[in-house]
Order: sequence, then structure tokens, then C-alpha cells
Amino acid sequence: MANLDGIEQRIGAVDAEARQQALANFQRFASTQLGMTEIEPTDFRTAAVFVESPTALRAENALHLAVARRLDARVASLDQRLCRATTALGLPMFDLA
Repeated sequence: MANLDGIEQRIGAVDAEARQQALANFQRFASTQLGMTEIEPTDFRTAAVFVESPTALRAENALHLAVARRLDARVASLDQRLCRATTALGLPMFDLA
């Protein structure tokens, strides 16, 4: 989130005050609504299969989807390639539209 906000600020799409507010909102959401989990060895094996699939996933995205699959979690992303891969792999998604 901070990386995306920094890019938006550098290209002039958002000012510093709006960036700080968005980051504070995200941190509040993350601290109250999101949980942490450990990556397990099976997640790396599943991610390796995902990387070799026709979805053309990068390793970090493949690992995220592997963990989501293990946890039976829904995926939320604005990355269209990741969304297409999530759908292709049959994983549930949040509708962000």
C-alpha cells in the first residue's frame, strides 16, 4: 500500500495529505480485519506448480495464491494478471467493482 501511494504521489495523482489519510485508513483496516499466517513448505511446492502453469504467474504472486488456496481464502487484487490467474486456478475472489 505504501509503495503504491508513493508512486501515486510522485506522479501527481494524489497529494501528501491524501496519501497519509489513505495509508492511515489502510493501516486501521489491516490491524482490525486482517490476520497473519505462516508460509508452510507445501505452499512453496504449490507455488512452483502455479509458476509452471499457463497462468504466467510471478513467484511472489504464485506464493500468495498458494497460501490463499491452503487457507481457502478469497483473493482481492487490482492486478489484472493476478485476477485472471486466480480465476483460472479456481480460487475465490472478492468483487472489487
